[in-house]
Amino acid sequence: MQDGADIIAIEEVYTLLGVRRDGVASVVDLVADSSAHAHHRAATLLREHASCEAVEIWRDGVLVETVGREA
Repeated sequence: MQDGADIIAIEEVYTLLGVRRDGVASVVDLVADSSAHAHHRAATLLREHASCEAVEIWRDGVLVETVGREA
């Protein structure tokens, strides 16, 4: 702390949208320190939920990336 100011880690809020083939979607909000961390969590979510075809990563209403299953 210098001159009464605290250093605060900047974190970003992402929304992970698990998309199934039938159009049903699951939503998870995620606080992450980087888009790489959000990508890692999306890949993990995809592995854990066999019903999902892909996980979309959204931030501030903008689609950042779609993580799909590898062939």
